[in-house]
Amino acid sequence: MPVADTEVIFALNPNDKKHSAALEALTIKGLKVPDTALLEFQTVLRARGRKASEVASAVESLSYILKRSGVKEAHTLNTGLIIKQAEIEEKYGLTYFDSLIAASTLKLDGVVVSDDADFDRVPGLTRIPITPETRESNK
Repeated sequence: MPVADTEVIFALNPNDKKHSAALEALTIKGLKVPDTALLEFQTVLRARGRKASEVASAVESLSYILKRSGVKEAHTLNTGLIIKQAEIEEKYGLTYFDSLIAASTLKLDGVVVSDDADFDRVPGLTRIPITPETRESNK
């Protein structure tokens, strides 16, 4: 069950340049959105000055899109995951949220859907690019 990076969630915005690729990514068999990606999505929206009600509305829309696409949420957050996140951040230099997503991915099946090549530094993690041009250069 591949894991969607937060990048996929943000690209579901129709104004995003990766929107059609993100919609296509939602058709990947067994795709899941980890709770850590949802946490990052909420945190970024709040950091961009969105009100709590606006964030709730965005998450409600996201929930509708995921359900309509048959994409399930994955609950991965626990003490073990936080320990793994810290290890990944320190050993491989990923950002806080990328290391959370990486830890969630490793907890599930080790496959992340993202154009972020930083994930390639984490042993045991395989990345499926979102956009076609990135898929071609990743071969």
